Amino acid sequence: MNPITTSRLETLKFLEGKDLRSLVCEVKKSPRARRIRLRLKSPDSALLTFPNQMSWKAAYRFLREHFDWLQKKSREFPRPVSLTEHFSSGGHICLGPAGGERRVAVGVDPDADVSRVSLENQQVTLFFSSANKQEAQLKEACRKLAYQFIPGWLGWAGEKTGLQAKKLRIGDQKTRWGSCSPNGTVSLNWRILLLPRELGDYLIFHELAHLSEMNHSPRFWLRLEGLVSGARELDRRLSKEGKEIFCLGRGAG
Repeated sequence: MNPITTSRLETLKFLEGKDLRSLVCEVKKSPRARRIRLRLKSPDSALLTFPNQMSWKAAYRFLREHFDWLQKKSREFPRPVSLTEHFSSGGHICLGPAGGERRVAVGVDPDADVSRVSLENQQVTLFFSSANKQEAQLKEACRKLAYQFIPGWLGWAGEKTGLQAKKLRIGDQKTRWGSCSPNGTVSLNWRILLLPRELGDYLIFHELAHLSEMNHSPRFWLRLEGLVSGARELDRRLSKEGKEIFCLGRGAG
């Protein structure tokens, strides 16, 4: 049986200029939690988890005490940016070790029955039959590239590390770049293709390291440092630089 997790929703309101904004926080009691933890998931949503031995009253008190922090972080959260805007302003797609980082161009081919991708001239060119719903088409094209190139990227990292995932899942996770399950399944967000190559490599090495250490203990970081030099600094870079990338294409399909 799975441990029982109880959660409640709490709506917080605050003024931003003359506008009244709402932030919905999920307050969750979980037997897996060892300490109370609060994090912002998006500009309008947060998650507070706390252990069974803590009371709901104490959890809500913690939430009230950190209201100003949530308000500040909500204002600092990167605004959602469309993939169209991202690529038109110089955003790249990284196709892993096989293809490297490439510029992206978008074209319309009214004679085409379906969308198509060209990988010629060190560039990713995405052709669509119509300019209608371009953002949704861009996201779908990126996801198809993820299914095409991420397996090879993971395989390359597996050969480098000697750690082989039993299964790969590629998803559109809302709050996570990746995860590794005890049965050897590595899950990766398709947006890894939008990261710089160095951070994409790090993310995959990070998840593979969990095959031998299913936690973030000192032993895990020692193991990861043996796989990729400067792991701690790369992790900080992913947390900082990855926020904007993680918001890309969120409004499309």
